[in-house]
Amino acid sequence: MNHARLCVVLVTVCGNAMRDILSTHVPAPHTDIHQAILASKWKLTSTQGRPHLNKDQTKLVFPDPQGRTTGQVDQFDISLLYTLIRNISTVTAPVTGWGYEPQDQPRDTSLGASVERIRFYRNHIIGHSMDGKISQQDFDDYWNKIDDVLDDIEIKLGTQGYRAQLEKQNTHVISVYQAC
Repeated sequence: MNHARLCVVLVTVCGNAMRDILSTHVPAPHTDIHQAILASKWKLTSTQGRPHLNKDQTKLVFPDPQGRTTGQVDQFDISLLYTLIRNISTVTAPVTGWGYEPQDQPRDTSLGASVERIRFYRNHIIGHSMDGKISQQDFDDYWNKIDDVLDDIEIKLGTQGYRAQLEKQNTHVISVYQAC
């Protein structure tokens, strides 16, 4: 159950926080992330011929090959959100740089560090789990760290509500497990 609780929180609440970061950090003068992608020097494929986005991600962002329609940001997963925040948004990189775990001593509380921490937790909990088991001690540690990251994001964005979403999702998963 601990693994399921963390997975749900990462996908829903942390995903929502990353969507909020992306939506509020679209570079001027663009009004949405799709315009920013099309206008940027960063393209969907890199100069080495490797795609920055895989086919599924590209289809989520631009479902119509002619570009007449654009995908909905609420359908973007953490991996896609991370890639777009890192490459298109105005969010600055954490002190340690993109792709590296942020510093804890002293604690980097920047938006870039929060995004990097979410990616790090998502990879360790969801992406690289061998058996889907998390001890109570590890669960408590991850839960507190995720809670801290969401607090950091709320402060930087000047918003509230992630803690309420966190508790709501946690309660929902527990009730589903108890019903089984």
